Amino acid sequence: MSIFFHGQSKVPRLDFELTPGCDHACGHCYNVWNAKAGEPQGGYPKGQLRDEEFLSMMEKAVKESGADHITITGGEPLLRKNALEIIERACTLVSSVQLITNGSHVTAEVAERLARAKVRSVQLTLLAADRALHDRLKGAECFDDTLRAAVTLREHGVPVQVCFVAMKENWRELEGVMELCFALGVRALSYNRMSATGWSVHELARLMPEVEEVEHNLESAHRLARQYGIHVATAMPIPPCLIRHERYPSVRFGHCSVGSGSPNLTIDALGNVRSCNLSSGLLGNVLEKPWSKIYPAPYVRRFVKDVPKMCRGCHYEQSCQGGCKESGYAAYGAHSHPEPFLHFANEPSARPSGHPRLKVIGA
Repeated sequence: MSIFFHGQSKVPRLDFELTPGCDHACGHCYNVWNAKAGEPQGGYPKGQLRDEEFLSMMEKAVKESGADHITITGGEPLLRKNALEIIERACTLVSSVQLITNGSHVTAEVAERLARAKVRSVQLTLLAADRALHDRLKGAECFDDTLRAAVTLREHGVPVQVCFVAMKENWRELEGVMELCFALGVRALSYNRMSATGWSVHELARLMPEVEEVEHNLESAHRLARQYGIHVATAMPIPPCLIRHERYPSVRFGHCSVGSGSPNLTIDALGNVRSCNLSSGLLGNVLEKPWSKIYPAPYVRRFVKDVPKMCRGCHYEQSCQGGCKESGYAAYGAHSHPEPFLHFANEPSARPSGHPRLKVIGA
């Protein structure tokens, strides 16, 4: 495993969070600024730079990091008044730009500007083929908005990707979502099993899926990917000790990029840099430090070494690193603690019943 580019600070990809604001209320929301005070991720700074400051910060980060891909996200990025200007500027800085949005603010005018800017793709979240279930999980009436956004974007020639987050209450919906993707002309799906950070640590009892449920999803994804011609990739790491990846050759599996040869760093609306969008650990601020002083950082070095004890010596230790360690930190207060998906699989009695908050180590 190649770590830290032999001391170089170049990174290929950056995620920019335009605003912490959002008009949906997802139970699985991972945004770290939604953690409560006193929790491991609590106290994360909220706010956003003024428009020109943000544009200058983005240009500085791209130039100094050497990144060639930008993902625009939030919160809900299109709630920011100058979001389209930022996206258009991003498209002049790098060769590839993706937008992640809930779809509720995608109009024909927005789609036209995204097409003109040559945005590579727009990712929309679709949690169920059933309107009522999707809207309940999203905490907003938005199912029709999501489908309308997909149609509008495709009419303007903007490629669309759907994100499905597998939870205990919706995992059975994956096949219906893939059928909808096929009908809508969407040929890419990002499969995320729930990974709890931010607010979602409060929803582990209700929403965290079982290993068997994720396995069922992967079997469906493998079969329907071939049948419908849909490219399926996992975004959240799935530990191969729980589910053997080679059983599903039509699914592309991803691992945590932190400390790897292809890190994907996140920069919030204030210019703070984090190792990923699930992390609350600040590496530095783009406006306050040169990039070489921000990355690589001691936080990343510690993170890579802080593997759960049960994972040490495993054949997959370096590539898997125990799944999503930021989820382990958010739920239990330590990166070295097995994250909930892995922990519950190995110790079923540890899974909470009802809706109580898990006890945090050291609390």
